[in-house]
Amino acid sequence: MKKTNLILLVAVIVLTIIAAIIYFTQNSDKKSVYRDFAVQDTASVDKIFIADKNNNAITLERKQNYWVVNQKYKARRDLTNLLLETILKIEVSAPVPDSKLEKVLKDISTSGIKTEIYQNGELVKTYYVGGVTDDNTGTYMILEGSDLPFIIRIPGFNGFLTVRYSTLLNEWREKQIFNYDLNDIARVMVEYPGMAQESFIAYSKGNNVFDLTNIDGSAVDFDFDTLLVKEYISRCKFIGFEAYITDELQEEKRDSLMKEPVVSKYSVEDRSGDVQSVKVYYRPNLGKLLDDKGELYEWDIDRLYGIINDKEVVLVQYYILDPISLKKSDFKIKN
Repeated sequence: MKKTNLILLVAVIVLTIIAAIIYFTQNSDKKSVYRDFAVQDTASVDKIFIADKNNNAITLERKQNYWVVNQKYKARRDLTNLLLETILKIEVSAPVPDSKLEKVLKDISTSGIKTEIYQNGELVKTYYVGGVTDDNTGTYMILEGSDLPFIIRIPGFNGFLTVRYSTLLNEWREKQIFNYDLNDIARVMVEYPGMAQESFIAYSKGNNVFDLTNIDGSAVDFDFDTLLVKEYISRCKFIGFEAYITDELQEEKRDSLMKEPVVSKYSVEDRSGDVQSVKVYYRPNLGKLLDDKGELYEWDIDRLYGIINDKEVVLVQYYILDPISLKKSDFKIKN
């Protein structure tokens, strides 16, 4: 019996070794496949890094109640929330078909967008975002360390996701000229170089006291509506703009505009003495819009150029500026 048991033991060991050899030999060529793309706890996500193959890189970092982009600018809340929603809801829809696998892998390797997600300061997820499926309803993605990409979708959303991982800085920056709490505004200065007599300064002196003066600080020569002054200052709390002029044209456009007459200038000074301003300039009628007589308007009737703090050129829409484009005489009490 002892001899028989020994033979059986040896046989079992040999068979185990053979099975192990066969298993590891067969699996040595198997690919690593990972498919867990989503991050469930987005409330603890405090940094997102996005970079493309053209050396464009975006770093979003969470502060107490807002996000900053590239450690310098306040990030757009709407786009940041949309990206967080995407990170939470993305899921694998299907594997990439064998017929497209080689092309998808090549495209991701040459033009994929790298995405790193951090929670509480720790890197928890890295994946690459590729192009769109033929039906424009899915996006190719691959997790770092994986050999196979997948088609990724968000349940209930029929569209591609690549645009949500933008690496363009100006897409992420807040498009705002003024952004204040009403109590933080000390005064608003409005200058019309073409009609200096209509320029003015509106003051918020605290304790619900408001004042209006000429642009040089001297008293106006009429009785003015203090409630309208208060309302006007409130209108200046938040003023946005439509778009940045592309980085490549910024310096050229700024230098060109500086030689043109200023239509108006709006400045807000807060209670710490910091001033935010925008100078406004007419924009050519690039769309060749016609008036009721069929004649070309001299200028764009929808948009103007603006230069914020004498630095950045932006596009501003008339309807955004109209509420704060009052003249000094508009505050006069009508008898």
